[in-house]
Amino acid sequence: MATPVVAQNAAVLPEVQLPTVMGPVLRPQNASSSTMQLVPGPSGSTENLYIHTWDVYSSPNNNGIAWRRATAGGATIMQNQVIIPYADDIDAVIYEEGGIFYVLAAYYYSNVTTGVKGHRYDVYRFTTAGLNPVSTLNVLSSSPTFGRINVDASRYGRAITWCQPGAGIFVRAANTGGAFGGPVLLPGTANMVHPDLCIRRGGGGSGSGLDIQLVAVDASLTGFREYRVPFSSIVATSAAGFTTEYGGTSGGPRYNPPRIECPDAWGGGQRWAVSIGWNDYSGGTAIERVEAHIMNGDFSPSPSLVTVAGLAYTSSSYELCDPVVTYSKEADRITVGWMSQQPTVVLPGSMDKKYLAMDIKDVASGAPAIIPGTFNMISNTPGSYESVLAFSGQNMNSDFNGVHIAFSQNHTASPGYCMKYKNRPFSMTTFSDDAALNLGTGIKEISISPNPFSNAVSFTAPAKGDYAISLTSLEGRVVYTHNEVLAQGQSFKVETQSLAAGTYVMNIRSIDNNINKIEKLVKH
Repeated sequence: MATPVVAQNAAVLPEVQLPTVMGPVLRPQNASSSTMQLVPGPSGSTENLYIHTWDVYSSPNNNGIAWRRATAGGATIMQNQVIIPYADDIDAVIYEEGGIFYVLAAYYYSNVTTGVKGHRYDVYRFTTAGLNPVSTLNVLSSSPTFGRINVDASRYGRAITWCQPGAGIFVRAANTGGAFGGPVLLPGTANMVHPDLCIRRGGGGSGSGLDIQLVAVDASLTGFREYRVPFSSIVATSAAGFTTEYGGTSGGPRYNPPRIECPDAWGGGQRWAVSIGWNDYSGGTAIERVEAHIMNGDFSPSPSLVTVAGLAYTSSSYELCDPVVTYSKEADRITVGWMSQQPTVVLPGSMDKKYLAMDIKDVASGAPAIIPGTFNMISNTPGSYESVLAFSGQNMNSDFNGVHIAFSQNHTASPGYCMKYKNRPFSMTTFSDDAALNLGTGIKEISISPNPFSNAVSFTAPAKGDYAISLTSLEGRVVYTHNEVLAQGQSFKVETQSLAAGTYVMNIRSIDNNINKIEKLVKH
């Protein structure tokens, strides 16, 4: 195995503990994350909404949803946590119906006091008083055996998938504003476990315009399969149109649970990305492999494999990589995150748990490929004894072009664990805000001036093409966005009189010219 260049870029974006109190978080073993930003919140003003979850198996009170409401500028309005007793493997997502913002949370329920078990889901609502329950302990299954569960939501509806070991993979779905259809057992999946899903709007696939894409691994954990089924079939409690599209094998080592993500809506061909990895250990050598299997129907009718990490290093133990994946809002960039004990520049030892990430260029003009300079630290602090990492998915209902990240760390106070979050706008290189990045090979220099600035900033186009210009605050709030076709040598000015003083990131992109200029600017 070839060893990639170790992560060179330290994380610089702030990370915040939530829950803020000690006690609810104890040795977390799973996490999820979701955000919707610049939306009409419960206050009647524009708000940013955030959640992340954590859980530890069969605990009565160490599982829950941490939530936060913030102003459009990022200031906290209120925050707290909701405890979900006896909930394992919680996955949760924010969604909107009729101008009201809800949270769908699904989990495996294992009440050690009563002996009641099975898959359940809850619905919560953001209000001026906080995150309040609408309905809880809704039954999905009465399975006596744990099986993983995941959810997704978009403006088109909601979907839940779970595994009942020995029976197979089940799915339920609901149109926006509608009730869930009945559970659908996907045919031929009795030997499959660890499912994940995403709701995909666009061309290709079934041709219905709205599909559910799924991924799962076989019971031996050495093979995975990617599936597709029309969303409308699942809503109607049917498996009509269900098909296996793609798969792969590890060659021996056991896969970690896979993740699948797709753009919420895409006008071209079929688009999705699966992140999957495996670890092995022998004779003091840890082996780690992280892969992204990327379907871009505008480039190729078949998925492409991108090896994100493939290395061996000396260590007395290893950390399961458990990779996660998300798309940028423009769906031209994919970020893969994972956990590792590999030595890095920031944390050179091989015993520290580390959170790492890398970006992949994904456009119609070429095969998906790693973007140089984006192999970076998510956090500069080691992860907790059992590390967990979660990325929010792309959400077209939100104006946030970035990823909301949740992860666990050790804490000096009892019981010794905490959850933290941070936001990374895609206008920045991964979790860093001070490096320029070029998406292609033909670098064309762009000079942004003045810096510092007061009333305006401007640049001159080095070549004719379509340019996307944005300004983003360090909190991830997009304060300006515009697309313009510019001639070579044409100047473009961004008026900034209305912006508050502070630090911003300007991103100038032109796919036509392989340009992705990123620069940190200061307004006086």
